[in-house]
Amino acid sequence: MINQEMYDLLIRSMNDQLTAEEDKQLQQALKRSSELREEKIKLNKVGKLLSSRNYSFSDGFRSRVMQAVSDEKKGKVISMDFSRNFTSMFNRIAISGVVVILLLVISLYISHGSLNINTFTGVDPISEDNLISVLLYEK
Repeated sequence: MINQEMYDLLIRSMNDQLTAEEDKQLQQALKRSSELREEKIKLNKVGKLLSSRNYSFSDGFRSRVMQAVSDEKKGKVISMDFSRNFTSMFNRIAISGVVVILLLVISLYISHGSLNINTFTGVDPISEDNLISVLLYEK
């Protein structure tokens, strides 16, 4: 089992300069632990492999990235055709309004049995006799 503190020192020694005391501790740990020595060998191999590789981007990469950043800063302009959108919206509202009116007419016909003016206004037909009786009624 590798001591985590010594492993961290080993990794730091690959990238940074250790103090004299840390270097002494690391050397003693390397003498004592064969696992730590193997890890050092593996890390050295990985370091050599990575340093031998040359990573580069294709031609025009920088300009494409800068153009994309510039476009994002500007924002996107969306052109809107008001008349087409208004017509589309009006058609949707008009169709739904007609459907609602038809449903109301059907419900009135079902509940009252006819479609006369009194059905739409909600007034019951009152004869003259009934009207006189209502007006003369006293509490």
